[in-house]
Amino acid sequence: MSLTEVPFSDFSNLYLSEHQCAKTRMRTRNWTIPVLKQCGIQSGKILSAGCGNGMDMVELRQNGYEAFGIDLYPPANAARPWATIAVADALPFATDYFDAAVCLEVIEHVPVPQRQAAAAELLRTTRPGGAVVIATPNRYFPVDEHATWLRFHSPFRDETLSCRELESLFGRAARTLTWKGYFQLERFGPVKTVLNQAMGIFDSTFLHRSPLNPHLFLAFTK
Repeated sequence: MSLTEVPFSDFSNLYLSEHQCAKTRMRTRNWTIPVLKQCGIQSGKILSAGCGNGMDMVELRQNGYEAFGIDLYPPANAARPWATIAVADALPFATDYFDAAVCLEVIEHVPVPQRQAAAAELLRTTRPGGAVVIATPNRYFPVDEHATWLRFHSPFRDETLSCRELESLFGRAARTLTWKGYFQLERFGPVKTVLNQAMGIFDSTFLHRSPLNPHLFLAFTK
C-alpha cells in the first residue's frame, strides 16, 4: 500500500484512540501553538488541513484560536463541530479566510497529481501575511517517526518531498521551523525528553535542508 492510500480502518486505529488524541493535544501545546506565535499568529482563524482526530482544533480553541479542520474521515466526537469532510485540493472556505493553515503529516498522503492544487488552495484560503505550516518526512532520509515504530519510504518514489520540492510546490522560499516539542518519542522512555531537545540540531537551516534531516518543518508566508 502506498502512503497516499489510507483506508478508514487504518485511520481509526492510528488516530482515534484515546492515547492518540492525547498525543495530538500535547503536540499542539508543545509545538503547533509556539510555532504559530513565532510566525506572528497570536490569535485568529486556523485551518487544520488533514486534521486527523481533530484534537488539535480542541486544543487551539482552548488557547484562544478559532480553529477549523478538514479530513477525509470524521474526527473524534469532541472535534466534530468544527470539522468538514473535504479534500485539500478543493477547500470549502473563502479566499483569505484563515490567518494560518497547518498541514501536518498530510502532504505526502495527497496523490501527486493533486498536490499542486492542494498547495494553491492552502495559499488561497490563507490571508496575505499569514502562514502555511507544513510537517512532512524528508524525501532523502528513508526512515521517519510516523507510526508505531518506524516507517521506511523510498527516496526514489514521489510520495515524500524534499525542501526544494516543497518550495517549488508552494512557489516561494520556506522558513525552517523547530523540531523541539513535535515528537513525543514515547518508545524511548525516560530519555525521550532529552532526545526531543537534542533533535533541535536540525533547527539549523543548513542541516534542515540536507539529506541528513529525517523530517521537514517549514512555514510558507503568503
